[in-house]
Amino acid sequence: MLVVSWSRVFALILPGLIETYGLTLEQAGRCVSALEAGGFLAMLLLSFAIDRWGALRLLPGCLLVGIGALFLSTLAPSYEILLLFFFFLGAGTAATASAVNALMADTGPKRGFYLGIVHSAFGLFSIAAPLAAGALIVYSGWQAYYLLVGLLGLIVTLLFFFSTRTDRQSWHPPAVASSSGAALATLWRIAPLCMGVSTLVGIQGVFNSWSYLYSVDRFALSHATATLAPSCIWLGILLGRAGHTGLSRRFAPRPLLLASCLLTGAAALGAYLAPVFGLAFAAFVGIGMGVGGAYQLGTAWATDRAPEHIGAASTFIMAAAALGSAIWPWLAGLVVGSNGFTALPWVVLIAVGVGLAAFALSRT
Repeated sequence: MLVVSWSRVFALILPGLIETYGLTLEQAGRCVSALEAGGFLAMLLLSFAIDRWGALRLLPGCLLVGIGALFLSTLAPSYEILLLFFFFLGAGTAATASAVNALMADTGPKRGFYLGIVHSAFGLFSIAAPLAAGALIVYSGWQAYYLLVGLLGLIVTLLFFFSTRTDRQSWHPPAVASSSGAALATLWRIAPLCMGVSTLVGIQGVFNSWSYLYSVDRFALSHATATLAPSCIWLGILLGRAGHTGLSRRFAPRPLLLASCLLTGAAALGAYLAPVFGLAFAAFVGIGMGVGGAYQLGTAWATDRAPEHIGAASTFIMAAAALGSAIWPWLAGLVVGSNGFTALPWVVLIAVGVGLAAFALSRT
């Protein structure tokens, strides 16, 4: 999960891509969409295979796909080739995150607690990532940063591969056989929930991708100050995930997710109305707190509804999240390109409305 978080600092990578390839804002948004499309396809395939082959056995290969794409993206000779490499970067990192998510979901009645731990750790890594990336990119460029993350990823992959050798060899498929029909039935059972998670994570993707440029455009900030914007989002996500880890012991996922949507909408409106960047950054923390519980609460709810197909249910949640991260940042790029960055919070408010409706329609 460390490798995943450090390879997805889009808010700081996008300005470098725009400069390197001479992109428009819409084209830059397509880079994120290509990455998320790769992730969505990988997790869709994974949902049919993970219960049969096991997350532990699939994880090393998932990591290697993402790491290889990291290295290759720094050598892309054209924008079109870059999109292809970003597609495989998304496939590898998303499949890695989905496999880890499935491992945590398969921990019995305390899955909400363990999911909270791993996603809180992911949030902690993601707070540090923009700060480190901002310092390195300003001196060496986005390519040097991706090469460094790729090297870190190789070390992590080797450590994981050798430390889990015995567990991979002793793993057996669950007693309930996985099939395409059972996986599709599971998807139908949790479809509204998937839509709600998709919108909340899509909002997270919007601000991960555009918060840096939003802050520069709205408040005329320097690079060093604007770099704090994505870190504020991740600080809120970390606080939200840590809070939901405790709250999940007392409250069901449904009311927590409905409250998350309301908090996200209020914070987005606050970011729009903020007269100074300090208040906007505080609103970014609130947005992060609102979207932070989507993965862990959505996974816990979905696997409670389909306990016989935990791998498929948890992976469908992750695939829905990837789809939201592909669609909403792209839509935000279209709107911002036509109406300016002041329109960004209104895209978020529309997404919040979709999420509220989806969670309200989801059955407990």
